[in-house]
Amino acid sequence: MLKTVSRLLLLALLIALLAFAFAARDGAGWRWLTKGGWHTTARISALTPQEREWAAVAWRYFVNNTQPQTGLVNGSDKQPRVTLWQMGDTLIALLAARELGLVKEAEFDDRLTRLLGTLNRLMLSESRTPGRMYSTQSATMVDFAGKPVKSGWSARDMARLLLALRLTADWAPQYQEYLERIVLRWNFCPVVDRHGELWSSMLVEGAPTLREELRLGESEYAASAFRLWGFDPQKALNPPSQNVIIYQRALAVDARDPRTTWQPSLISTLPYMLPGLEYGWQPPGINDEISQSLRERANLVYLTQQTRWEKEKVLTARADYFVGEAPWHVADTVWGNGFAWNTLGDDGKYYPRRAQVTTKAVFALWALWETPYTDALMRVAQRMFDDKRGWYEGRVEATGDYNRMVTLSTNATVLEALFYKAHGGPLLRGGLIESDSYFSLRAQDTFTSPGLCLPGERRTEARK
Repeated sequence: MLKTVSRLLLLALLIALLAFAFAARDGAGWRWLTKGGWHTTARISALTPQEREWAAVAWRYFVNNTQPQTGLVNGSDKQPRVTLWQMGDTLIALLAARELGLVKEAEFDDRLTRLLGTLNRLMLSESRTPGRMYSTQSATMVDFAGKPVKSGWSARDMARLLLALRLTADWAPQYQEYLERIVLRWNFCPVVDRHGELWSSMLVEGAPTLREELRLGESEYAASAFRLWGFDPQKALNPPSQNVIIYQRALAVDARDPRTTWQPSLISTLPYMLPGLEYGWQPPGINDEISQSLRERANLVYLTQQTRWEKEKVLTARADYFVGEAPWHVADTVWGNGFAWNTLGDDGKYYPRRAQVTTKAVFALWALWETPYTDALMRVAQRMFDDKRGWYEGRVEATGDYNRMVTLSTNATVLEALFYKAHGGPLLRGGLIESDSYFSLRAQDTFTSPGLCLPGERRTEARK
């Protein structure tokens, strides 16, 4: 008798779950079951009407700032300059807009086609690497003032675009060949060395200088993007680290001394959360030990900011952002150059009064952790936008004022986080680039290989 009752109860529960799965709004219940909503911290469900409004506001930035002749989008509102990182953000935002119903297929094709054409004709440096910053109007290399300049390359920014190209090929495979042709133009000989380290080049007193620009967090993220294309950046996946203690937690930081490397050692939100949104902290081709480390470090970055709110009553969501005056770009950190909650300008100075609850950090944390803390963050962030321009950079900790700068990367991160939620989990559905892809076949062609140190291609020149 008891067995019969138990079976009936189990059957009733199963029917109730299936009814929930199919009846919940837009199939959200089904995604909750199939995507593992019963054991994840993340928000994975269809967007609410309010969240759809948030997405529409973020997309408005791209509508307002697209340059019709190139398809490139201004990095800041009405400012016709863009970095390679922001080009990657543009592709991810466009995918999100299509999947969230903000653009129809014809507009998606038109926008992506213009971007593909521009990226396949993009002006390259003398070493045939893509530059640090471009004019969105002419796709030529410029500086912050818009003047023509050759300023080296950034492995970090290259990685973001590499990730976005693979993600685009994953969601829109009909464009894959044209996406892969973009990367086949680039020379990786000076970027990826024989030991698997990633190098960047910048001007120092007018002369190009090679540097290990990437630090812990950013280094693993960049390396995992290069790995998607078949590179083997082993050294970049394992940067030297040491621990610092914040609220009795040991957080890993880069062990290299910023006084000798001239590169700040930082813990900030986005390098740890983007792998969660894109890979679920399990980058394809990366071993389980590194994947577990990525997840644990992200959780510690999240928990440390939550603990500051619980203990000190300071809402905290730290990420880099832009301001409308010097120092122009600010790195707002959980830990930076020796101190917890350090706020550093690009000029190397400390700006404690500029610390802020940063919009892109709020959305990344809110998507990956459904908790009272992220609910509290969103309550103070949910109106931080101009519905005609897009989302602001954030809200100043010290005063509650808005930082009313409006930028591409912030609005792209809003769209990426909402895309993650609506999709029901990590955005990358595929793995490493296929061995029979156009890219792989071209790189490994014995007779006509490009000679650019591509994966599988015999190195023809040393790093220089």
